[in-house]
Amino acid sequence: MLKVTLLTRPPMKFSVSLTRYLYRSLSIRQAREQSATNLAPRQARKRSRIQRVALYCTRNRPTNKRDVRDVFGVRFDSTTDETVLTAVDQWPGQRSETAREPCQIDIDQLSEDEQKRLQPLLWLELKSLFDKHRVSPVRQKPFKPTRKEKGNGVFGVSLNTLIHRDQQVFTGKDTTVTLVPLVLQVILSELAVRGAREEGILRVSGNKQRIDALYNEIEHNFYRKPEKIDPLIKEAGVHDLSSLLKRWLRDLSQPLLTNDLVHLFFQTNVLPPHDQCKALTVLCQLLPHENRNTLRALLHFFRRVVKQQHLNRMSQQNVATIIAPSFFPPTFVHPPDHKDDMGAQTQMADKCCQLTNVLLGMADSLWVVPQRLIEQGKIVIAM
Repeated sequence: MLKVTLLTRPPMKFSVSLTRYLYRSLSIRQAREQSATNLAPRQARKRSRIQRVALYCTRNRPTNKRDVRDVFGVRFDSTTDETVLTAVDQWPGQRSETAREPCQIDIDQLSEDEQKRLQPLLWLELKSLFDKHRVSPVRQKPFKPTRKEKGNGVFGVSLNTLIHRDQQVFTGKDTTVTLVPLVLQVILSELAVRGAREEGILRVSGNKQRIDALYNEIEHNFYRKPEKIDPLIKEAGVHDLSSLLKRWLRDLSQPLLTNDLVHLFFQTNVLPPHDQCKALTVLCQLLPHENRNTLRALLHFFRRVVKQQHLNRMSQQNVATIIAPSFFPPTFVHPPDHKDDMGAQTQMADKCCQLTNVLLGMADSLWVVPQRLIEQGKIVIAM
């Protein structure tokens, strides 16, 4: 028996009987149900650009917004002027009931053997993303130091050398686990406590004399007399420490994104948002352990600064603009034939800022390995 509740009284001026009113309501409802299957093209045109990108990338998958988010783990992360679509890859054919909680595995949770098996699969994934958009990847030769790094300095030294010195001098410290240079950990921890809320952090320069004095003390005594460094850093000004941090990044013997991968990072600027996020994730996971963990520590600190932007006046775009030259050094990224072309230099600098902005927005998802790649690595070993 059909129970009908009349919520609104039909207007009396139309002289419509109750029977005719109910019949008309049921007819409209039936007509809507019958024509629901014919509304797919019309609804597709009404979808936003982000939803169309998600449907294009998933192709034969369910086409409504709820299924796209649930089955493929689509997340939306906003940057400055455009929305970046981040998707967690799922194993093909996975059912929606289990895909609502996608299996996300941090790359640091994998063993050494699993990470080695993952490397060729990541290269294939990156190559397929570039080939999809007809981009020829430019990979430079790996960095080879021309001279052996001697002494006990911490500026202008490779990350691998710093990690090795930390493990020799500071026995029992957590550098063996984190693979982040201890000098960087000390500076970031102090800035996180005192500098995250300081107005103009990373933007305002410190006093040059104080910075030079602190630079010399750390350079000569960080490993020889470490007991002198801790009080100096605690007494140093916030802007002096942030300037010292940027100087340490600029003085690295090779870019933080490595000499052979930094051009590939830069080339992702021509990819659409969805594939750009995938390519950047793959590239970050291809970095050596010490470079990847150092980048992760820096992005974590920069995100902490951005979260306090109501106090420090440092938005994500501001942080990206300041840090971009350290992530993408001009001497490694800018081609020599455009050395005197200011327009080309400005355009490339703008692209580097945009890429740094995307990296900051994806700081929490860059280290998640798709489950399907791990399963494929197991299949290859089994064969």
